Amino acid sequence: MSENEDRAATRQHTARELVDTTREAGADLVQTARDASADLARTAREEARQVAYATAGQADRVRIGVRQRMRDEVDRQHRQVTDRVNTFAQELDAMAAEHPDTPASELVGMLAERSRSFAEYLDRHDPETVLDELQEFARRRPGTFILAAVAAGFVAGRLGKGVWQNQHESTRS
Repeated sequence: MSENEDRAATRQHTARELVDTTREAGADLVQTARDASADLARTAREEARQVAYATAGQADRVRIGVRQRMRDEVDRQHRQVTDRVNTFAQELDAMAAEHPDTPASELVGMLAERSRSFAEYLDRHDPETVLDELQEFARRRPGTFILAAVAAGFVAGRLGKGVWQNQHESTRS
C-alpha cells in the first residue's frame, strides 16, 4: 500500500468516524429534544392544572362572597320592612286614638293590630321562611292570594296618599 492509499484509507476511516460521531450526536440531540419537549409538555399541563385549580378556588370565593352580601342585604331589607310595618301600626294607632268613637277608628284600630301582628311575624321568621310560606299559600289558594295582593296594594295606596296629603297640608300651614 502506498502512502497515498494509507492517507486515503485514514481519511476514509476518519470520515466514517466523523459520520458515525455526527450520527450519534444527532441521535442524542434528537433524543434530548424529545425529552425536553416531553418535560415542557408535562410542565405546561401541570401549570394549566394549577391555574385551573386556582381559578376555580377564586371563583368559589367570589360566589360565596356574593351570596353572603346578598344574604346580608336581604336581612337588612327584612329588618327595614319589619320596622316600617311597626311604624305603620303605631301611626294607625295614633290615627284611631284621634277619633275613638267612630266606625273608621275601629277599622283603623283593627288594621293597626293586624299590622303589629304581621310585624311580629316578620320579626320571628327569616326572609326565606316568609317567602316559602308565601309561595305555598299562593300555590294552595291563588285566587285568594291575588285578591289579597290587590287589596293590600289598594289599602297601602290609599293610606299612603292620606299620609302624604296630611304632611303636605301641614307644611302649607
